[in-house]
Amino acid sequence: MERTGRNSVLYLAGALMQGLGIFLVQPFALRVLNSDAEWQELFLAVSVIQVGVVLGAAGLPLAITKTWFDHNGAAKARSISGFLSVFGAVVGILAAAVYWWLARDSEGTFSFTIALLTMGLLATVLAAQALLRAQGRPVAFVMLSLGSSVAAYGVGLIAMLLVGATASVFMVGFGAAVCLTALAALFVAPPSQPFAVPGAAKEALLIGLPVLPHTGSMMLLTQGAAFLLAAVAAEGVSGDYGKVQIFVLGTVTLLGALNNAWVPAIMSAKPDERPERMRSVMKTASFAGLAIVVVASGGANVVTHVMAVGREDLIPVAQIMPLIALGYLLYLNASSLLFADKVTWILAVVTPSVLVISALAALWPASNGNLVLMAATSAVSFFLLGGVYFLVARRRAPGGWPMRTYALCCLAAVGYVVVLLMVPRDIVSGIITAGVLAVASVCGLALWHRRRAKRTGKASQ
Repeated sequence: MERTGRNSVLYLAGALMQGLGIFLVQPFALRVLNSDAEWQELFLAVSVIQVGVVLGAAGLPLAITKTWFDHNGAAKARSISGFLSVFGAVVGILAAAVYWWLARDSEGTFSFTIALLTMGLLATVLAAQALLRAQGRPVAFVMLSLGSSVAAYGVGLIAMLLVGATASVFMVGFGAAVCLTALAALFVAPPSQPFAVPGAAKEALLIGLPVLPHTGSMMLLTQGAAFLLAAVAAEGVSGDYGKVQIFVLGTVTLLGALNNAWVPAIMSAKPDERPERMRSVMKTASFAGLAIVVVASGGANVVTHVMAVGREDLIPVAQIMPLIALGYLLYLNASSLLFADKVTWILAVVTPSVLVISALAALWPASNGNLVLMAATSAVSFFLLGGVYFLVARRRAPGGWPMRTYALCCLAAVGYVVVLLMVPRDIVSGIITAGVLAVASVCGLALWHRRRAKRTGKASQ
């Protein structure tokens, strides 16, 4: 577990750099773009990539990691990686061609066509990262993450500054950076031919295809609010939500980064080791979720003033958004058990069902443009998601669920956000809150390091 802890730190550091890159680029993009319509086109195009790539991957990245720990696992995992790379490229090209033909005279066609091509390229990055995660190579994993996110956003912004302030120019730069990252992925984690190992692709599809409805539903739970608002709310409301949606995407990114260390720890555990391993991972995840809420919600005032100048009404939306961490971390660990036991068909039932409930609950606030209630609905939906997955998977690791610790972290996170909502929204209050949070974080880290050093010293005696 020491190696798992070290890898968790590396994955988290990479995710923080990734989130910081988006945070630095978005305010410039909002100011450089010619209009709010261009921003909404760009925001929706990037959302298409993020939703589409996970949907197109059909659960195969986790299947690659799981297969790595099986008999003859390395060869089979590389074969599945090759299959995913080829499959993703074909799907991206076909989707782009069909969309271009059907919508060639519509606004934003070029941006969304580039987005679909980029989606196909990202399948290669995901396939390589699945291999790197199983191999315990977090540095290479993080470098690919940065190349396909921070670098891509940065190149897109530079392209707008040099060529023209439009969403289509941004997407060309974004796509070029992703293309280079995909080539690097083939170099650092080379796949083998899709059918090099007989039966490998078939086995992976049996694991992954049932996850297809789950992956689509999962991405819509994460980012579907923007599409729902675009469909039923007044013009521009979806773009307003997108200005602070980084607090949802950032939360998912940070926990997803940590999950890259938790997944192999859970999947590599023998049956008799699983409860203890799960308990250790869940304790870490519970405190990690609380820490993310504390930092993200605490800094929401200042960050929103930077990213959405003059929109103090979006601050409570941003403060509530990180609460999705409470349900998301529970879902991540419970679903890892289902993948480890190859019973992924359950995911195809649970997640779409939660999505339907979530969409119905969000319809009224979306149609009324109530973004605060939209954020709260999202947090409750993720808590429902995690709770259902816990009920489904709890018997697969009996005694491995420290629910008291988890419940206390949840209560602390909700109480903390409620207090923040009562604090004035002006920038001075935000700076003071951020300063107090920074001091408390440093003190907390120092105390944790001191206690850890004492435990290490006692263990070595």
